[in-house]
Amino acid sequence: MGYLVFGLRLVLGGLLLAAGALKAHDGPALTANSIAAYRLLPPAVVAPLGTFLPYFEILLGGYLVLGLLTRFAAIVASTQFALFAAAVASLVVRGIPADCGCFGSGVNTPPTWPHVGGDLLLAALAALVAWRAPGFAALDRRLGTSGSFQARHEV
Repeated sequence: MGYLVFGLRLVLGGLLLAAGALKAHDGPALTANSIAAYRLLPPAVVAPLGTFLPYFEILLGGYLVLGLLTRFAAIVASTQFALFAAAVASLVVRGIPADCGCFGSGVNTPPTWPHVGGDLLLAALAALVAWRAPGFAALDRRLGTSGSFQARHEV
């Protein structure tokens, strides 16, 4: 199971790193435009989120790849993928043909039910990583932690 969790950490972390890097390359204005196209958040939140989201995804992906705070990072990733699924589902239901912006403005991905299913699958895989964390080759193992914020108890 440790090797499976390791592989999932690499895949999920790699996806988040790529998505964040492509959004960061686009810049905050284009990322904010993608977020605004969903028509879910107030304008006062969109611009700061456009600046924050790419670097948050890069950081989260890095934590998963390294296996650092693995359980916590995987729970956050699972929640993020579930929120993305809900946001894309809202586009499908409302018939808004906006690009999801998942991998920046260079990859046009229209909202579809299979896309929602893919995001839900990613959320489930991240939840599996959280459940079985930290997996093989995790920094958490080297540091002797469980991959969460739990305090270690010495005997």
